Amino acid sequence: MSKKVLIIGLDGMTFDFVDPLIEQGRLKTLSRLMSEGVRSPLETVFPPITSAAWTSFITGKNPGKHGILEFIQRRRGQNRETAANSTHRSGKALWDLFSEEGRRVVVTNFPVTYPPTRVNGFMISDFMTPKGRRDITHPPELLQELEAKFGSYKLYMTETYAKGNVDNVLTELFEELNYKSNVNCYMMKNYDWDLLVTHIWGTDRCQHELWHIIDPSHPKHDKEEARLYKERVYDYWDSVDREVERMIEAAGSDVAVFIASDHGFGPAHKYCAFNIWLLQEGFLKLKQDAMTRIKQMLFSMGVTPELAYKLSRNPLLKPLRPSRGVGTQKSKVGMLNKLFLSFNDVDWARTTAFSKGNYGQIFVNLKGREPEGSVDLADYEKVREKVIAKLRAIKDPKSGGNLIDPIYKREEIYSGEHFEEAPDISFLPKDMTYVSLGNMDFMSNKFMVNSFGNSGTHRLHGVFIAHAKEFNSSLRLPNARIVDAAPTILHLSGIAIPKDMDGRVLTEIFSKEFLTQHPVKIGDAAERGNTEDANFSDEESEEVRARLHELGYMG
Repeated sequence: MSKKVLIIGLDGMTFDFVDPLIEQGRLKTLSRLMSEGVRSPLETVFPPITSAAWTSFITGKNPGKHGILEFIQRRRGQNRETAANSTHRSGKALWDLFSEEGRRVVVTNFPVTYPPTRVNGFMISDFMTPKGRRDITHPPELLQELEAKFGSYKLYMTETYAKGNVDNVLTELFEELNYKSNVNCYMMKNYDWDLLVTHIWGTDRCQHELWHIIDPSHPKHDKEEARLYKERVYDYWDSVDREVERMIEAAGSDVAVFIASDHGFGPAHKYCAFNIWLLQEGFLKLKQDAMTRIKQMLFSMGVTPELAYKLSRNPLLKPLRPSRGVGTQKSKVGMLNKLFLSFNDVDWARTTAFSKGNYGQIFVNLKGREPEGSVDLADYEKVREKVIAKLRAIKDPKSGGNLIDPIYKREEIYSGEHFEEAPDISFLPKDMTYVSLGNMDFMSNKFMVNSFGNSGTHRLHGVFIAHAKEFNSSLRLPNARIVDAAPTILHLSGIAIPKDMDGRVLTEIFSKEFLTQHPVKIGDAAERGNTEDANFSDEESEEVRARLHELGYMG
């Protein structure tokens, strides 16, 4: 059984956003796919982190197995952190399994695909590629072919929201969408393929940067700004819908279409800096040397990354840029690290817990695991329970109820060879307009502040839309998991499901006739052999990190 499969990842798409547009008569292609096929909320990984979620989508495995836990990867016992890349992934992706079956594949811009891997077909890497690298395609000569036809490859987006910059943000979104759709249609028409997997990044960027424009209840909402730009935001989504239709038409008549997102979206009202909370609660301790005391004094006076960011948004002070964007210049990064309170000022010998990562992650400073661990293994659980108890006691200033819920210990959500690299505690605010931040060491001198960057942020449920003659029509599932996507796509394609996948085949979406003729087959584990490390230099890792900061992915 062989059938073309088209997978379009619309990053961050959420039914909460698109359903009202469909009710207005917009998004006709997405509406048709859902009415004729299958739709379901798609439960993502916990916490909802893009790099981890998309890797779970294409491997069918939890992050403890595939090893991509964050944008910036920590490895056990190492001080050095590097940008996530394809060599960090354990387990085979959908395109690997299709390639092994002799199927032809095309993969374009899917997260965490740099450096591109050898597949039976073509691969173009993603926005996590360090700037300046030209080895972004497999085979290498593909890049020259595409750039000769379409111009310099649009791998990155750089525009972020500021008053007066909305036009530039939207223009870049339209350009990225059009460029990548042109590339995809070209590849479909000019090369044989059985599986095409593509990723549209702009749907995520649009909501991160401009959520407040379409949300009248958002604290940042400005009526005049909304009057000027709300329709253009909606026009962007209409363009997404048209490009989806164009790709489907280019794919041909007998194609199975999957539309999916890695997480949902919603408004961001407050930032919660959990390293500040850990400092206030006594889990995290600072050094007592003179320089740290000076930085702590400046910190208490408000000399923080929060201040730097706000200054950078002021048009009069833009030339100074002492904020997220300056991170692309290593000398300025060093200067800011010397100015701001950072993990360099932490007394690790007295610190028992710290936060590192997006959306609520806390690590115990465990001896033998952390480079400067202070907590004995015998005391590990006691420290973890104490942190959890303190988390449960945090009150929501609006409702008066508990702020944090749910809270998970790592063994409740992670398993596999990378289990030891996972956070010891993962959690989310009950009200997700509060955003838990931990990637920036000490973002603000207050635990809770008004959001000052992105106005929209992630939610736990993305979307899953499936359309093919083998599926039941007009079916609405109550829920599917992001790890269920890979085994379901493999089953449709007649490929055995690796026994080490955490997901299941969504058998309920298939017609009874198809399931009778094609029972689910279980195959060997989809383990991946050792791959050569991408060897990012310190400068390249810092450049990627700074770019993620600039785009709001790093707190």
